[in-house]
Amino acid sequence: MPAHSRTHPILRAEQGTIYHRASSEMVLCYPNNYRVAGASLGYQVVYNALNSRQGLSCQRAVLPDDAFELTWRGPLRSLEHGMPLGGFDVVLFSIAYELDLPHLAWMLEAGGMAPLAMDRSDKAAPVIVGGPLTQSNVLPLGPFVDVVVMGEAEEALEVLLDRLESGMPKPDFLKALSTEKGFWVPSIHGDAIPDVLVARGAHIPARGVWTSPDAEFRDMALLETSRGCPRYCKFCVVRAPASPMRSPELDRVVSALDEGIYRDAPRVGFVGAAVSDWPHIKGALQAAIDRGKGIGISSLRADRLDETFVGLLHQGGYRTLTVASDAASERLRRQIMKGLRPKHFLRTAELARAVGMKQMKLYLMIGYPDERPEDYQELYELCETISSRIPLVVTISPFVPKLHTPLAEAPFEQIASQMRKLKAIQKRLRRRVEVRFDSPRWAWIEYRLSQGGMATGMAAWEAFRRGGQFSAYKRAFRALDSDQESEERAAVQAAMKHNLWALSGAR
Repeated sequence: MPAHSRTHPILRAEQGTIYHRASSEMVLCYPNNYRVAGASLGYQVVYNALNSRQGLSCQRAVLPDDAFELTWRGPLRSLEHGMPLGGFDVVLFSIAYELDLPHLAWMLEAGGMAPLAMDRSDKAAPVIVGGPLTQSNVLPLGPFVDVVVMGEAEEALEVLLDRLESGMPKPDFLKALSTEKGFWVPSIHGDAIPDVLVARGAHIPARGVWTSPDAEFRDMALLETSRGCPRYCKFCVVRAPASPMRSPELDRVVSALDEGIYRDAPRVGFVGAAVSDWPHIKGALQAAIDRGKGIGISSLRADRLDETFVGLLHQGGYRTLTVASDAASERLRRQIMKGLRPKHFLRTAELARAVGMKQMKLYLMIGYPDERPEDYQELYELCETISSRIPLVVTISPFVPKLHTPLAEAPFEQIASQMRKLKAIQKRLRRRVEVRFDSPRWAWIEYRLSQGGMATGMAAWEAFRRGGQFSAYKRAFRALDSDQESEERAAVQAAMKHNLWALSGAR
């Protein structure tokens, strides 16, 4: 590693770091800590693409771990060379999760920049945002950013960089981008959001750039197997109509295992929204195992597993088999077009036990419209049967309706009602099943950010500045609702007003 006095110590153990400098310098920020940022393949892909452009260099910035104690005030500097955000020509963010939105504003402030776009001068570096969140609701980002790249950014990057290299003043740059497909410029477009971009298959598979023992997936090199999904699950933004499945041939994925960071990485993580639906996944797993690699997979469907598949996972280091039921009963799964039956989960338990797995994990969501007591009775019986065959952990998350899905207009179940359901599940299963669950309170904040408009983003930033506790968000949103009754569902209303992607065809 080059000796730079300001290089962050966390990079000492990283493999694949890019340190070069250039006449034009950008910083790519992730509004969470290094551990989480390192688990994002898209973040790595954009970092590499920017550094591959002649005359351009890109550094990274993440939140330090102690920032989440809310006592940290900065300054925020880049990892590679210790530069403040305000010292770069362009500031970019990759954002994946609604609850990271206040962190984005916080990073700007800690980096010496005004968090609100309206308070930054025309000479300030443009703030440009992309990432998985842009496939859903971006309106709450509006007060803080200059440009949002909607959806899959590979082809949009070329357009963006060409415009940046033209050297035009920022107002002209924003006006030029506002006419391009897939770019949202809040100061020009208002709440009229453009369609989400979908990349061509030529960009797939995306390849990782670095590995680190400090990342969420320790020393794992991430490699894309496919993009999009062939399924029609009603709750998911990465469903076939919005993001169709694009599948590379096996040799394009396997050839990567002998190149770059994959040669020396002890583990390879195969990434995609529907990895187990990729027809060549078993061949890719075998190729990685033949090279002495441990393996990881980002998603598994219970009805795609068989003896060979599960056996390869065990050979690659799996000791826990995780699948998603996504709802409490087969009836509910039919309603959301999940298409899985109890027999699929029971078969998964048998396969896991047969190869020597230590436990099985089952993921589901609660809070769908039309849930009934008999749905939960079916869940209890399924979990008790599985736990008689292999130790079982059940992880439960509240259902949060998302834009660009058929369930965008579904209600968010009251927090108290969700808590009653969670307590009942724990009471019934506690002797035989380990039950874990995400907080319905924080899911409600996620819901507000997934459905609200620009005023919701401002309210979230105010709540964060007042301590970031649930009570602060509750007060901020209550004040917002008293002032603007329609703000809770502002994004859906904006889509209808502008006749955008809207809800047409989603049903």
